[in-house]
Amino acid sequence: MLDSLSTEAPRALAARAKRSVTLRLIVIGLLVLVLLIPLMMVRSTILERAQRRAEALASVSAMWGQEQEVGGPLMVVPFDQLVQESDSVQKLYRYHAYFLPEELVVQAEIEPERRQRGIFETVVYRTRLTLAGRFAKPDFDALGVAAESVRWDQAFLSFGVPDLRGVTSALAVDWDGRKIDLEPGAGVMDPWRSGIHAALPGLDRLAKDQPSPFRLELTLHGSESLKVLPLGRQTHVEMTSTWPDPSFRGAYLPARRQVSEQGFQAEWEVSELGRGFPQVWRSDDTDHPTFAQAVRSSALGVGLFLPADGYHRTERALKYGILFLLLTFATCFLFEVFHPVRLHPVQYLFVGAALCLFYLLLLALSEHFGFGLAYAAASAGTVALIGGYSRAILKARGRAVMLAAALAGLYGYLWVLLQAEDYALLLGATALFVILGVAMFLTRGVDWYVGKTVAEEVG
Repeated sequence: MLDSLSTEAPRALAARAKRSVTLRLIVIGLLVLVLLIPLMMVRSTILERAQRRAEALASVSAMWGQEQEVGGPLMVVPFDQLVQESDSVQKLYRYHAYFLPEELVVQAEIEPERRQRGIFETVVYRTRLTLAGRFAKPDFDALGVAAESVRWDQAFLSFGVPDLRGVTSALAVDWDGRKIDLEPGAGVMDPWRSGIHAALPGLDRLAKDQPSPFRLELTLHGSESLKVLPLGRQTHVEMTSTWPDPSFRGAYLPARRQVSEQGFQAEWEVSELGRGFPQVWRSDDTDHPTFAQAVRSSALGVGLFLPADGYHRTERALKYGILFLLLTFATCFLFEVFHPVRLHPVQYLFVGAALCLFYLLLLALSEHFGFGLAYAAASAGTVALIGGYSRAILKARGRAVMLAAALAGLYGYLWVLLQAEDYALLLGATALFVILGVAMFLTRGVDWYVGKTVAEEVG
């Protein structure tokens, strides 16, 4: 009986030890799941603050001027045409013919200005814009329209301007050497909804082979981005500014550009062959909606990019939150395995709470000091807090230093991932592979049934 008791006692101890290790791993897993709740709350806070920023910037734009997308000029000439409704009924309908310029040159000098709404910052601009070029006399023979049906006296030029509040003075277009006042309203529903127009008297008296030059100069207020539509058979666009961080947008990239700390200069060249719409079309054409959509989607231009967008980068950093929890908890657990120290779940919870608060602290600081400085302060504070706390719970300065160094390395590597967005997946996968290999190497001699190394069992 004594022999049976002596053999059963080690088995019972081994079973209890096995349950103890398994139970600790289960508890750590449950703690990680619980800490996902504050991580999701932090993400909700990021989205809320980003929405508040968008609302603040929208209020600035509403008073100064929205994003501007200047289109034109578009020559519009009405004409009448009989339509056979039935065998005995004909109706006279009014249509419009659209003619684009043979040549269009756009020059824009953009003067940026930073504006504040509370703690939120946006960029607005004032631009001196010049649109110049020439039109050929409209040829209605190609459209199948009889000459007597054309309403030359109602022809007009149309310019698209999304936010007319940004127009700061009365305007006149120089048409064939004459000054013609511009009036509010685009005059047509497509391809733009808002704009200005000018009547074109005497258009029918132009010689067929005589080009009609035009020139429009305007000062325009806007915010965040400026775009133009390349409507000429051959379009040349130049934009210059003192803004050092441009973001070129739209359907075409600049053919030439120079960007420096003193500003940027960009040039675009677009020909009729590179567009998705013709030089001439009519409003009753079955492809008219397609043409109008193609015109609107051909815009090109520049956004005045604000590089300090802490919300986007904080949200990207938050995606690695569960990884930080797992790696930090795994490090603490390995200290329990390799050293005679036991950690309570509450102590794990305190460490996890500090890791979660890092993201909230990063978000709050980035709104005032920029993301780089905020990241340095938040990570340094978190490492110091957890390092100081681990000095007490791990009962050794060396272990605390090791944990703090590992955590500092993780934050350093996360910073690299945030900077190298294009290579984030490659760097992240490589780091995980290395970390897993190190963990497997360090624990290769652990008997997980008893939670001790082989050397300890032999001893």
